[in-house]
Amino acid sequence: MPTYSDDGQWWWDGRAWQPVTQQQQQPYGGQQQQYAAPPQQYPGQQQPYPPQQPQQPQYGGGQPPYPQQGFYQPQQQPPKKSRTLPLIVAGAVALVLVLSVGGVVLWKKTSSDGGGGTSAGAPPKDAKIIEPGQPVTEQALSEVNPQAFHESVMKRQMATPIARLKTTVLDPQKFATGQPIWSITDMAVDRQSNKYYYAQSILQGRVDKDPTNQVCTDGDPKPMLWSDYSKRWERSRFDDMACQKMPYQGGSDSIVSTGLNAEQADKVIAYFRTNKGFVNPAQPTLLTAGGKTYVKQVVDFKPITLSDNNYWGSAILMWGLREIGIDPSEWKWSNPFNLTEGIHMVYYLDTKTLLPVAAFQSGIDTPAQNGEPAVKRDTIQVVNYTYPTALPVPKFGNSPNTLTITLPEGWKVP
Repeated sequence: MPTYSDDGQWWWDGRAWQPVTQQQQQPYGGQQQQYAAPPQQYPGQQQPYPPQQPQQPQYGGGQPPYPQQGFYQPQQQPPKKSRTLPLIVAGAVALVLVLSVGGVVLWKKTSSDGGGGTSAGAPPKDAKIIEPGQPVTEQALSEVNPQAFHESVMKRQMATPIARLKTTVLDPQKFATGQPIWSITDMAVDRQSNKYYYAQSILQGRVDKDPTNQVCTDGDPKPMLWSDYSKRWERSRFDDMACQKMPYQGGSDSIVSTGLNAEQADKVIAYFRTNKGFVNPAQPTLLTAGGKTYVKQVVDFKPITLSDNNYWGSAILMWGLREIGIDPSEWKWSNPFNLTEGIHMVYYLDTKTLLPVAAFQSGIDTPAQNGEPAVKRDTIQVVNYTYPTALPVPKFGNSPNTLTITLPEGWKVP
């Protein structure tokens, strides 16, 4: 059923408010709405999100992994504010958010991203941290300031020139067994040259006798594909958009982006501090698993209410880019999480570099507010990190080179 305004004189057709006298259409291109309550928005207001562009499903279940969305700039301030419309739009789409529509990105100041109203503040100036090269012991970790330590990790990560990320988004109900993993991407981005390396394995389960493996090479629109029949790498007969234009998945770990300078990293961290209650780091600890030792730190990026009285979560992490003048249409950002969804992040850091080598991420529910129920969030993403000095060079031998992805604690991380 269409969504009507409070006065009953207008209905939302998925693109704009229309008088009730006009022929009504199913809102949002026939998609089911998550909430029936009408949004507290009024005629004349600009559409909040550009129309979505259909894409071929990459993951199981026929869900398109990259629904197209953008941000909006209200033309007038409504007298009443609600999170209904953001939740309807964000909740109706599939996993991964893409911030471009037809090459145009609406990346303007919105009423929803003005900060939480109270500064969360910086850690004390004498807050203890551990720098790379210093001894990392359980005792030393117990004495660090959790916020200062995590901010030092984020800054170090953002200031790294190139990061190579292997990422996968998983079915939460089957995560514990690793069945199925639909797609693993392997992507490295050189932000200075705007060049990238990209490979992908599509498989059903961590053990698949006939997975699909492809690698982009030198800007050729046709990727190299492993043929299980001929047992060799062959050039595809078809173009792949991932080989023509830098894809989003793998462009970041959904928390921060690499390729920034120290000043930019400081500004992003300062912006996160203005959102009180958003970043919640726990005390880091040592973890020994598989014969290796890691620094483990759990950080919850919780949904918070911003100036429009709506809850926002993962969107705040993307808004950090805007604070340093970066346009996400030119700086790809990967985000499988709903805009109002928080992120439970388990970092596994190398004890020498104090950079992430792996991460487990799961969604944090959007709390109830404005008479609406809480929304269950169960997105799961796993990330593996390396930090090469240059972009990888594709190598083709007599093996399919099927990608793998691991977690130090296995596949039962809470």
